[in-house]
Amino acid sequence: MQIINPYTPTPTQVIAHKAPNRYKLFGGAMGGGKSRWLCEEAKELCMQYPGNRGVLCRYHLSDFKNSTLRTLLESLPKELIANHNQAENRITLINGSEILYMGLSEQENISKLKSMEIGFFGIDEASEVDKESFLLFQSRLRRRLPNGKFPPYFGLLTSNPDDCWLKDDFVLKGGGEDYVFIPSLPRDNPYLPADYEQQLRKSYPADWVQRFLEGSWDELSGGDVIIPSEWVRMAINREIVVQDKPVIGCDVARFGDDEIVIYFGKGNCLLYQDITCKKSTTETAGRIIALTNSKKSKLACVDDAGVGGGVTDLLREARVKTAAINGGSMATDERFSNLKTQLLWHARDLFEAGDVSILNDPILIRQLSATKYMHRSNGKIMAEPKDEVKKRIGQSPDRADAFILMLWGASLLRDPNREFIRQASQGGVFSFKDQGGYGWNNHNDNLIETGVI
Repeated sequence: MQIINPYTPTPTQVIAHKAPNRYKLFGGAMGGGKSRWLCEEAKELCMQYPGNRGVLCRYHLSDFKNSTLRTLLESLPKELIANHNQAENRITLINGSEILYMGLSEQENISKLKSMEIGFFGIDEASEVDKESFLLFQSRLRRRLPNGKFPPYFGLLTSNPDDCWLKDDFVLKGGGEDYVFIPSLPRDNPYLPADYEQQLRKSYPADWVQRFLEGSWDELSGGDVIIPSEWVRMAINREIVVQDKPVIGCDVARFGDDEIVIYFGKGNCLLYQDITCKKSTTETAGRIIALTNSKKSKLACVDDAGVGGGVTDLLREARVKTAAINGGSMATDERFSNLKTQLLWHARDLFEAGDVSILNDPILIRQLSATKYMHRSNGKIMAEPKDEVKKRIGQSPDRADAFILMLWGASLLRDPNREFIRQASQGGVFSFKDQGGYGWNNHNDNLIETGVI
């Protein structure tokens, strides 16, 4: 039987199963035909490999039914459909292949997925879905066809540009050679009205034009991002006045693959990093002590929440001057809902003023511009919880947190090269003399030891 395809893809809308890469992201602007591409790919993989089985989904099933399912049924000629069981969300084709559809927000569907064997999967608007769900789908690609052979396995995704794990794995090629990004723009879709893009350009702000019409993944920092990515990029290897404030910032990992990050810098200039995983609090404290001795650091600013409390205890026992920071504690600035938000805003002010220099580390750069903020009902500013950031970007922002702590620690120190002390001469006349013990030697030990600063 000859299958007639009612939709002819444009040159950028390549057929996934004809390319060697296993995972495809069809991403770009609104109106680029992404959902149609996904449905056409699903049809091709089912019809060319009889008995194949695939899953198509969005985060919410209601969204899938209101949008993607309609497109799928338009892509499938009625003569190809043997049965559409709407109660089970299953479409069976005339050659025995099946397309299941679901919403990933329902835990019941996640449980079902864990027992499935599929030949392909498709996630529409994948920016709504966390990376863990994507990895679960990968583990289900083990379908054997009725003829005993294995079909080519594919994961197909669509998304508008968004600051999430998709950018790292597909656009920036962090996922490896099996991951490919296929751009899509409204001008690539011949089925749109002639003035579709023109009308949207009239009403969209400039950043929306770049993101949703031009498909740019470069600038995704909206107005609710604490530290815009442009400010972060400008700080890479920036030449600034290096203050004599040797300080350490440390974010202690809590579980899993989260990183233990120890940064050393002078003032607001990052100079050295020590990044590990799955180390004991004793070993982490030992690394900070060794770095304190080798770099002559004057203060270690450590995340004291959770397992970090064990590290700060060990540092104090070793008589390392330590500022124990619990981000959930009360802010000293009434504008902010907690101390974490205040620290992030302090970093924001430094980045905006151009007083920060960082290493050219893509992970740190990404994480620094990842955290968003909101205004609470009481008018105070609150930073996005760390778990929410991790879910959205696919990684815990441990490097960013360690650097924020380092900047805060630097603000607690005095630069002896820039301080003066007033001393009385024998004649009772006051004069200014450089340093004279006014710098670090004149700090308040009690405040640091109690973690107040």
